[in-house]
Amino acid sequence: MHDGRGRRRGIILLGGAMYALMAGFGWQAEHLEVSRPGHALCVAAALLLPAMAVLALLFRVSGRCAQTDRSGGSFSARKAFWAILACYVPMLLILFPGSFAYDVPFQLEQVFTGRYSAHHPLLHTLLLGGCVKLGQTLGCINVGAALYAVIQMTGLAACFAAACASIARQSGAGAARRSTVFFAAYPLHMMMAVNATKDVLFSGLFVLTLALVREAMTARRASGRLLTGIALAGAGMMLLRNNALYAVAVWLTLLLVMYRRRALRTAGAALLALVLCVTANGALKAAVSAGEGDLCEMLSWPIQQLARARSLHGDDLTDEEKAAIDELMPGESWALYDPTISDPVKFEFDTQAFLSDAGKYARVYLSVGAKCPQAYLDALLHHTYSFWYPYSAYGVSGYYLQMGISDQYYDWCDFERISDQSLLPRVRASLSWRFGAQGAMQLPAVGILFNMGVIVWVMLYFVLREMYLGRWRSFACAMLPVLLWGTFLLGPVMAGRYIYPFVCCLPVLASHVRENR
Repeated sequence: MHDGRGRRRGIILLGGAMYALMAGFGWQAEHLEVSRPGHALCVAAALLLPAMAVLALLFRVSGRCAQTDRSGGSFSARKAFWAILACYVPMLLILFPGSFAYDVPFQLEQVFTGRYSAHHPLLHTLLLGGCVKLGQTLGCINVGAALYAVIQMTGLAACFAAACASIARQSGAGAARRSTVFFAAYPLHMMMAVNATKDVLFSGLFVLTLALVREAMTARRASGRLLTGIALAGAGMMLLRNNALYAVAVWLTLLLVMYRRRALRTAGAALLALVLCVTANGALKAAVSAGEGDLCEMLSWPIQQLARARSLHGDDLTDEEKAAIDELMPGESWALYDPTISDPVKFEFDTQAFLSDAGKYARVYLSVGAKCPQAYLDALLHHTYSFWYPYSAYGVSGYYLQMGISDQYYDWCDFERISDQSLLPRVRASLSWRFGAQGAMQLPAVGILFNMGVIVWVMLYFVLREMYLGRWRSFACAMLPVLLWGTFLLGPVMAGRYIYPFVCCLPVLASHVRENR
C-alpha cells in the first residue's frame, strides 16, 4: 500500500512538472520573439502545485470511473461502420470530388510520368494515382478523384468500426458506442475522411493497431486472429508513414524490456508487421524503380536552428561558419527562415553538399550552437510549441487544414486537372476559411476542440492515468502514440493533419480496461 501511494504521488509530481514546464515555455514561444528561460522556469514553479492538484482530482475521479465503466449490452461493428460512413458523406458533397491539396500534385506527377520516388509512401501514391489515372482513362478525371475519396472514406470507417469492436471486447459496449459517436461526429474526422493525404488512412490503421495491441496485451491469451490483425494493420500503417516504423521499432524494444516473455506473442506480431512493411515497401520500390527520399526531411530542427543563427546572429559567427551555412543554404536561402515551418529553407537545403562532408557540417552545427544557444532554443520552441502547448491563436504559417483543390505544382501536367465541383460552394468556402485557415480559433468554444496543444495534453493525461492506476500493460501500449508524437515533433511543421493520428487514438486511450493477469 505504501509503495502504491508513493508511486501515485510521484506520478502526480511528474505530471504536474511536465504540464507546468510546457505552460511556462509554451506561453513564451507564442508571445515572445526571444524566450526567457529563467522566467519560464519561475512560472513553471508557480504552476506546479495547481497542476498537481488538478491532476490528483482527475486521477481520483478516473479511478472511481474505472470500477464502473464496464457497461453491458451488445455492440455491432457493422452498424457502427455504416453510421460512421454516413456522417462522412455530406462532407464529400461539400468538397466534391474531395480535397486534393498538400502533396497530391507531386504524387500524381510520379504516376503520370513514371518517375517514382520514395519521398512519399509508394502505397499511397499508387492508390491515389491509380484512381485518378483510371478516371482519366474513363474520360473524366474527377470520377477517378471521387473514387479515391470513396475508397478512403470507406477504409477509414472500417478501421474505426473495427477499433470500436476491439474497445467493446476490452471495455464494454458503452465505451464502444461512445467511441463510435466520436469517430462519426467529431468534425475533424468528417473533413479528413475526404482529404487525399496519406495521414488519413495511416491514422485509421494506427488507431486500429493500437486497439488490437492493447487487447492482446491485456488479454489472458491473445488469439491467432488477433495477432494476425496486429501484423496486417501494423504493416499497413507503417507503409503509409515512416514515422510509425521508427516508433514501433523503439516501442518493441521497450515492450520486451518491460515484459520480456509475457509480451512475446504481441511483440512477435509487431515484429512481423515490421518485416511485412519492409518487404512490401522494398518490393514496391523495385517494381516502379523508385528513387530514395531526401535526407533533409529528417533535418528540420538543425536547418531551423542554423537558419535562425545565421539570420539573427551573423555578426557573432566566423567567416568559416557563415560560409559553411551558405554552402548548405545557397543563395542566402537562410534569409527565408520562418519560425513556424522549415519548408522555405528546407526546400533550398543542399543535401548533397551536406552528405559530401557530414562531419564538417556537424562540427559547424555544434560550434554555432555553442555561440548561439539562445537562437537554437528559440528555433526549437517556435518550431514545435503548437504541438505541445494549448495556444490561444493558431500561429503557424499556412492553413491548419488545406481543403479544396491545389492549383500549384502542375507544371508537368498538359491535360485536364482535378477541379472543384462542390455541390455547396458557399459552405465549402466558409469551411476553408473558418476552419481550414485557423482551425476554428475564431470561435473559442469550438476552436479548443481542434487545438493541437489541447489534444496532446489530453493524450498525455491518459498515459499518466494508466501509470497512476497501475495498469502497466495499458501504459506500455499508450507509449506507442507518445513515441509516434516524438517523431512528429521532428517534422517540418505542426499542422492539423499531423495531429490527426493522436485525435484518433483518444477513444482507445480513454476507455478503461480491466487487465487479465
